[in-house]
Amino acid sequence: MASHNCDLCGASARTEIEPGISVCMGCGFVYVPERRNSMEIAKAWSEVYASGAYDPEWPGVKARLYYVAEWIEQNLGLAGKSILDIGAGLGVFLEQVRARGGHPVGLEPDLANVAYIKSQDIACFHGAIEDHSNLGQYDIVSLLWTLENCGDCLRMLRWARRHLAPGGRVVVATGSRVLVPYKKPYGAYFGTLSPDLHCFRWSCNAIRGAFGCAGLLGGAQNDYLQNDVMLAVAEAGHASGHSMAYTDVPEAVIDFFREWKRQWP
Repeated sequence: MASHNCDLCGASARTEIEPGISVCMGCGFVYVPERRNSMEIAKAWSEVYASGAYDPEWPGVKARLYYVAEWIEQNLGLAGKSILDIGAGLGVFLEQVRARGGHPVGLEPDLANVAYIKSQDIACFHGAIEDHSNLGQYDIVSLLWTLENCGDCLRMLRWARRHLAPGGRVVVATGSRVLVPYKKPYGAYFGTLSPDLHCFRWSCNAIRGAFGCAGLLGGAQNDYLQNDVMLAVAEAGHASGHSMAYTDVPEAVIDFFREWKRQWP
């Protein structure tokens, strides 16, 4: 385990809201300060898959990936476009991309998942971003329920940025929405897995702030206040410098979780 300051603004001051989970008192970001490295987290997720504690075939999981594919199709278009999905799971999203005329490629750390995706005649690289410095360029690089589960969110966004073709887009989708209407009991939101298997929890401002820190310019978003999915799109900016134009009020984030726990434990 290593101890981290806030990944977005670098502040060390934080308030713990649950064991191992803190709110940055500089920018309001919700993150796990004590965590394993990215490769260890990826290995731990393979163990979660093997245990059956998480299954990409669950109807709710497949439904949300269908939603993302359809949203991208309607807002960005998929036909004829190349798509790299980081953390591809069993390739459910990749199959949806292919059905809409796109050219999908996966990157997935679980070897069994990679084998399954390839059995569906879809290209898939084995490993994490740390294993690959250059996998080509793509019209869309997607991070679907992946950015919150990695060990270094800015490194992942910068890696995605480097793999964008001219005019390409990064698409992030997450269910770990903050400062939105509650969608489940408080206890179910945090679950029972180790905190560092879900290192980051995203508000709209946090995602846009992370984009800026990674040299990306935030663009379109879905109607996340009315949807269980928060989806955000970004394109490559002119520089990869540190920019935190979007932040949350830390006390407001802390109050959000306090009231959630009181109203719907």
